[in-house]
Amino acid sequence: MSTFIKVNEIKPYTKNINCVFIVLDKGLPTKKKEGTIFQVLVADSSAAINMTLWDVIGEQVQPGDILRLKGGYSNIYIDLLNLYVGKTGLIEKIGEFTFPFVEAPNLSATLWNVHPDPNNPKNMVATPKIKSNPMKPNPMIQHPPQQPK
Repeated sequence: MSTFIKVNEIKPYTKNINCVFIVLDKGLPTKKKEGTIFQVLVADSSAAINMTLWDVIGEQVQPGDILRLKGGYSNIYIDLLNLYVGKTGLIEKIGEFTFPFVEAPNLSATLWNVHPDPNNPKNMVATPKIKSNPMKPNPMIQHPPQQPK
């Protein structure tokens, strides 16, 4: 049986994350040689976090989708905490629209210092650089420019 955690329990370099959340926002796709990347903002009743989705999964996920993640992991990308499905992970849509959530704190608003673990140099650890500003716009989510009215 899988143990599910709240978003606010996700720390850098956590493996085997099982979590349920709602998609709040979806950015523009970014084309890479490995495929197409989608950044989404997800949240539950405890916190919000950026999540990276690839290719078809990223195309299909929409704001308002309620998702269950099994076997995910977290990592630091460009000094920000990010959530991933991973090759062995599973993400599935289990509903739409009705799900309690908060937008703050946004765990991806904190900048992190990454350095080798002093107890095991093969592993990395992360410590916060500064206190987060949960109301700051999400730097990972990009939207098309707005047209003048």
